[in-house]
Amino acid sequence: MKINRSIKLLFLALLLCLQACQNQQSATREDKVRAKDSRGKEIMLPQEAKRVVVLFPSLVDEVYMLQAGDRIVGIPEQVYQMEDTYSFLSKLDQRIAKKSIATPTFGGQTTNVESIVSLNPDLVLTFNTDQENIAQLENLGIPVFTFSSLDEKSIFNELIGMGTLLGKKDRAEEIVAFVDAEVKKMTAPEDQLQKKVYYAWSKGRVLSTSGRGSLIDMAIRLSGAMNACPLEMEAPNVGAETIYKWNPDLIILWNSKLTDVYSLKELAALPAVKNKQVFVMSPSFPFDPHTVKFMLFAKQVRHWCFPSYTKQQLDQDMAVAFEKLYGKTGLLP
Repeated sequence: MKINRSIKLLFLALLLCLQACQNQQSATREDKVRAKDSRGKEIMLPQEAKRVVVLFPSLVDEVYMLQAGDRIVGIPEQVYQMEDTYSFLSKLDQRIAKKSIATPTFGGQTTNVESIVSLNPDLVLTFNTDQENIAQLENLGIPVFTFSSLDEKSIFNELIGMGTLLGKKDRAEEIVAFVDAEVKKMTAPEDQLQKKVYYAWSKGRVLSTSGRGSLIDMAIRLSGAMNACPLEMEAPNVGAETIYKWNPDLIILWNSKLTDVYSLKELAALPAVKNKQVFVMSPSFPFDPHTVKFMLFAKQVRHWCFPSYTKQQLDQDMAVAFEKLYGKTGLLP
């Protein structure tokens, strides 16, 4: 009888111990910081990220919007090479001004995984197109949160996801609420003609554009204008005759020069060119469409398309937006 009782007590103790372990594991799991990235993958950290490597300039920008720049231990070398990006971010972080944050890259373009590992990050931020580096880093046990910036919804969700992992979820939600409210204000003026916009890719690639369903298409539509390119393609290459057929009211350039269009003889007779309706997004940093600043891209297009939205109103909106996005005043020149 005593033996049976002892066995029962031992079994009960083991059962209680197992239950306690399960509760502890459950509590530990619940205490983890987690967020789903652009792949739909849940990234789980034991605590908010303290050492972050960021592999694209746009994502560096958003980390500073979240007021988490002090967590960054590695950035792409392009941040130092892009004049307007470097100038602006230098105002927010003396380490960038002094170019003292590590750049784990080969020649500014290719990522050096060994250099990333040496920085001992607890989180890496990159775009989901960076497949090779993502696989290598995750195989080494380094958590990677990916972005797609496909559209308004994904940009908002990915910012909140990143904010969650950095312990800045409330700040991310504050930014999203502001941008969402601004976007909802941008209905096309009913008494003004909706214009067609042709967008040309950077570095003088005038015959490369963005089709329907792309991020640029979204920003153009938000402005109240229409994308002149009707193709359901991310980045179609077209001929001059096609642009004549589409007959855009204006042409917008990104990281290019006006002469890249005006020097093309094959476009000299295009009405938008003859009427000097070619504009450059310059400097490009305030209008980066891969971030929540797609809203400012749309506002700039709106100013070019609708006379009722004046330069004075655009400048006021820009000043307010930068104060809201970065939490500081006087950042715009």
